[in-house]
Amino acid sequence: MADTGVPGLAGKRIGVTRARNQMHGAMQAVAEFGGIPIALPAIEFQTLPADTLGQAREAVRSSTWVVLSSVNAVRAIAQWPEFKGCQPGPGPRFAVMGPVTGRELRNSLGVEPASTYRPDGRLATQLRLAPTETATVLHSTAGPGPALSRLGADGDRVRAFPVYRTRCAEGLRAALACFGSSLDAVTFTSGSCVRCFAHGVRDQPGSHSLLRSTLVACMGATSREAAVAAGMRVDVYVEGMSFHDLLGGLVLRFRKCGAEQSDRQVP
Repeated sequence: MADTGVPGLAGKRIGVTRARNQMHGAMQAVAEFGGIPIALPAIEFQTLPADTLGQAREAVRSSTWVVLSSVNAVRAIAQWPEFKGCQPGPGPRFAVMGPVTGRELRNSLGVEPASTYRPDGRLATQLRLAPTETATVLHSTAGPGPALSRLGADGDRVRAFPVYRTRCAEGLRAALACFGSSLDAVTFTSGSCVRCFAHGVRDQPGSHSLLRSTLVACMGATSREAAVAAGMRVDVYVEGMSFHDLLGGLVLRFRKCGAEQSDRQVP
């Protein structure tokens, strides 16, 4: 990308739809690109109480592998009595979906992940169990998601349990009422963010024009699939889980739109 000396998103109002307690890094990244970050908290998380998760905890204790689907899954098990203040030792090996989840595992439990899977890939193509191995997948009540589905031949030795709840945030409608009509782009980093945003925006006056005039940027296959299912036009898509890459894609798209507008104005 050529350096013009002007921040790539200068003056652009960019909506960030993560959970409120996970927005800081993304908002800061938008500002670093010269954009105006707009907080649109679409989702919130609630850890399920450890004493209601007997089957999941027993599965973790008896499995060869524990697959953690997200940062929130790590934070959920960090509250379990068997993991509080624990020291790395004998037990299951941990696999994580994406490097951010791996970093949370190190910070919360002091455990190094034995494997890191691509969040936008199918777990069926990445999880390779030996004949005597078993795995437990910990995920949201919203479901394990596409990356954790279709486990193939190993499916009978893989069990999945929800350990936290994902729900639509109460403050989204108010934020959309204040800022929705002036957004230049909105960013999505998960399918849940897309679904809750789509639910909230339907109640806003002029919602159809908002979706027509605002660029939609999706990070990862799950977000893109959810946006398409919600009837949104996806303008920018990046694989992987780098928010900076997503913003870079928006820079290119805005430059393309600007060039096309200039061409139309030439007599």
